[in-house]
Amino acid sequence: MKTFLDSGVLISAWKRGEFHARAMSILGDETLGFYTCENVKLEVLPKPIFEKRQPEVNFYNDYFKTATIEPFSAELGEAALALAKKFGLAAGDALNLASAIRQGADEFITGELPGKPMFRVPGIKIISLHSL
Repeated sequence: MKTFLDSGVLISAWKRGEFHARAMSILGDETLGFYTCENVKLEVLPKPIFEKRQPEVNFYNDYFKTATIEPFSAELGEAALALAKKFGLAAGDALNLASAIRQGADEFITGELPGKPMFRVPGIKIISLHSL
């Protein structure tokens, strides 16, 4: 199954909080093929790199080595803008969802609570860590 994880899932997998075990079980599921985009990298890597938290940087980079990554492009930007305008999405959510849809992901797993605008987007199954 093609699965897109947003930054909230990756951060939950790194941190030892409430959703750590759920996020780690997703990352460990060998039946899933992971998809992402440059925006997710931009959301998770800069701060730990700046703060020299190398184990965290390594954790995220290990994930990115296993995932198919869509680069930033004009086409991705146009698709994200169209989603944002139609469903009232924030920029990051629009980029991530547009990328997931463009890559043919079957599901989009997020750390966001159900009820956020991203859950209005049709054509892809959106799953919250909160509901797993």
